[in-house]
Amino acid sequence: MSGHIVGRAGELAVLRQALDDTKDGRGGCHVVVGPPGIGKSRLLLAAGDHADERDIAVAAREAFRHDLAAPLVTLAGALRACSPPTGDFAWLSGVDDQPAGNYAKILRLRDSLERFAAAQPLLIVIDDAHWMDELSALAVRELVPALASFPIRWLLASRTQPGDTPGGQTLSWLSQRGTAIHLDVLDDEATERLCTERIGARVDNTVLALVAGCGGYPLRIEQLLDALVATKQIMIADGIATVVGEDLPSSFVATVREMVGSLSPDAQRLLRSASVLDRPFDIESAARLMGSTDPAELFGLIDEVTTSGLLVEDQDGLVFRHALVHQAVQNSLGNSQARLLHGKAAVLAREHGRPTAEIAGHLLRSGRVGAGAAVDMLRGTAAGVAATAPATAADLMCQALQAIGEHDPARPAIVADTVGLLAAAGRVTRAHELGTEALRTELDPPTRATVLLGLAEAFQHAGRNAEAARYAEDGLNQSKIAEEVRARLLAIRAHTAFALDDLAVAEASGAEASRIGREHEPGAAVLGLTARSLVAGAEGRLDDALRHASEATELADAAGGPAPHRHPRLWLANALTALDRFDEAEQALRHGRPESDALGAAWAQPLWHYYWAALLTARGRLDDAVAEADAGVTTAEQLTAYRLAVPLLGTLIRLAVLRGDLPQARGLLDRMRQLRATGITAAPEDAAWAEATLLCAEGAGPEAFALMRGFYDTAIDRPTLLVRDPGAVAGLVRLAAAAGERERAEAVVASAARLARRNPLSHAAAGAAEHATGVLGRDPRRLRAAMTEFRLGRRPLALAAACEDAADLSRAAGDRAGARARYDEALALVTSAGAHGVRRRLESGLGVWLGVSAPEPAPGRHGTGLPGLSPAERPVALLVARGMTNIVVARQLNLSPHTVDSHLRKIFMKLDIRSRVELAALVARECPD
Repeated sequence: MSGHIVGRAGELAVLRQALDDTKDGRGGCHVVVGPPGIGKSRLLLAAGDHADERDIAVAAREAFRHDLAAPLVTLAGALRACSPPTGDFAWLSGVDDQPAGNYAKILRLRDSLERFAAAQPLLIVIDDAHWMDELSALAVRELVPALASFPIRWLLASRTQPGDTPGGQTLSWLSQRGTAIHLDVLDDEATERLCTERIGARVDNTVLALVAGCGGYPLRIEQLLDALVATKQIMIADGIATVVGEDLPSSFVATVREMVGSLSPDAQRLLRSASVLDRPFDIESAARLMGSTDPAELFGLIDEVTTSGLLVEDQDGLVFRHALVHQAVQNSLGNSQARLLHGKAAVLAREHGRPTAEIAGHLLRSGRVGAGAAVDMLRGTAAGVAATAPATAADLMCQALQAIGEHDPARPAIVADTVGLLAAAGRVTRAHELGTEALRTELDPPTRATVLLGLAEAFQHAGRNAEAARYAEDGLNQSKIAEEVRARLLAIRAHTAFALDDLAVAEASGAEASRIGREHEPGAAVLGLTARSLVAGAEGRLDDALRHASEATELADAAGGPAPHRHPRLWLANALTALDRFDEAEQALRHGRPESDALGAAWAQPLWHYYWAALLTARGRLDDAVAEADAGVTTAEQLTAYRLAVPLLGTLIRLAVLRGDLPQARGLLDRMRQLRATGITAAPEDAAWAEATLLCAEGAGPEAFALMRGFYDTAIDRPTLLVRDPGAVAGLVRLAAAAGERERAEAVVASAARLARRNPLSHAAAGAAEHATGVLGRDPRRLRAAMTEFRLGRRPLALAAACEDAADLSRAAGDRAGARARYDEALALVTSAGAHGVRRRLESGLGVWLGVSAPEPAPGRHGTGLPGLSPAERPVALLVARGMTNIVVARQLNLSPHTVDSHLRKIFMKLDIRSRVELAALVARECPD
């Protein structure tokens, strides 16, 4: 039991309420923040005690620095130690041996947690969470929001400045989005109360004056008081404690040294020897470090140091009471002593099968010979984990760099590798600093090209395509570079040139990357082919777009290795959607997404949501499309892949306009602008068109036209928007015509006609051409032809737009019957799709003229209960209410778990509930059948 905690009544109340909420079925996360020695660990223990009292299972673990290089060790260790014991997480014991990719492990962990929490509430506690390994940190980002509807409470403690570790970044991310508990120093009243409780008597001013030097830090106060008691410098008379004697300790380090000095010489040697270890240790290890052959000789010494309170025993062995105590003892070692002990510790770590980074850490501190071996070990370990944990690999390489001199001949190659790893980890600033520093030195051309490749990847990851393109170009200008490096640079140049609207360079670079990469770097070849697919789609060559994407998919499947990590099925689905081959596009997405999960490629998750949303929008399933795009934004933000959040936000803006929620669209636009202000670039069809759509809906047509003016000038050569959204063509024509820019309206018509000629089998392209011509020329025959083509292409929203324009022409001609037929068809289509903004426009315009009222909802569409839920949300609500976990619901409805999460968040908001328990009760009451 943790006992009473002085001065933390408010923080304890927050945690107790949170645990009471968890017991009632509601999840959540709290980050406890404060400097070392402020009392975070004791607060976590108190929370664990309260959880025990409430029959909430507790999974707790302290993270250690060496966790960083061991995938999932932090979370796995906590869950394996769950109290009461459970077999639900037994599979985590062999997690390192599993061939599945990292993201697949996270999904399996999520499944285990959902099933466990369906039967019992759970508190997950991680102390010193800034040391979490990279996969655990990614899992926490994924699981905290995903499991919010389950009775799972996360309690993570961190120092005030968590640092740039994966765990530190995750904690900062959580603190910005949740409830952080900041622990401050104790005030005077709490300090006096702590002194009284610690000593067992009221204290006078001599004690209070002395502990004032501890700055209100509970640990320092306790250690100081213990030292005073141990050295018999506290005297109690008449129930009052006072300080006596001279040479009193005045700092924490002095306090610890005072306590150590009060121990026997052998006990002191035990403490100093064990201080080189960064994890709990056993008696045998302590004996080895001390040079003893019989661990039993240490029994008396162990009793002595644990009685002193400097060491404590936990389930993993002996450990220093606090990191500050550990550091104070460690600092008392001389250099020669430290080197000798770290050499012994490295041998022990090898024998015990510790992570390579831990062994290397000891070697680095054991002397020059050990440092050289450590550098080789760190580089080898980094290479082994680079594919699955790039941030960890980058940290290992940074350690290696610190261990070698500035003029070491191996340094340039290490810098080059480190820059690439930092880029893969998304740490753009650090990659830029290190790469720029390296480029100022004399590098041979191949090494310089590798550094430039890393910088290009870093800036591409950040969405800063102009800088990425510049670095890629500089790299390609180096002489004698390796062919695999050249292929990767070409692939980056292809994608960045496409993003910067330089289609000619993108096509040429993609073709060259494909040619060289087939022999030397298949992954680069796949990227080159996907860039060519994007270029072909942007230029309206839809068959070529499909051919390149199909070729990339076949190459990735055949080559294996890193090539499938490029996920060409994303672009295959995109090409198939553009050709109205929706069933095949869905098949590609359904095949590719589980494959992506199995490969552990978290970075690709937002893109799967983006292309799913595009397909669902084309099919007129707006509720599902919103859930996919919303889940994509959430995932992109979790992964800090903000460049991928921009097009997803653009999708959500257009969907919000279609659904008639203009305030939401405006809020989404603000978020997108904030991201773009950081330097992220975006294609006009993703960003500018989304904003123009909103402006049009708000009645700001001239502003919308001004925003899209450049598009009209390039529409012939780059009809991407017409390919992505055939129903947008007529809107573009109307926008230009209303601005008095008939030539630009004609340019859109010409672009649509050219697109249709290039793609004679595309009903969407043919429909867009007929629609644009019909709107500009007010030709009912062309509008009827557009309706026919959109029906054949199964594009309900585009068909509704053509019907609306045809109805308007019928109204102008006084043909009430013709207008009514077109109006009814358009209204049925947009109502079925969930395009309520379009529906309201039809009803307030044509509907008023026709004198018709809004149609009644189709019988049985929403059922008899749960008013306000969409057709996509209702089945999710019903299945969750039946006790299914989100993952099971996702399988049942053929959705991704993220999409189910998104639906469930909206369901809770609409129904004004906070837990699955409340949902089950509501469904039982409202839908008894």
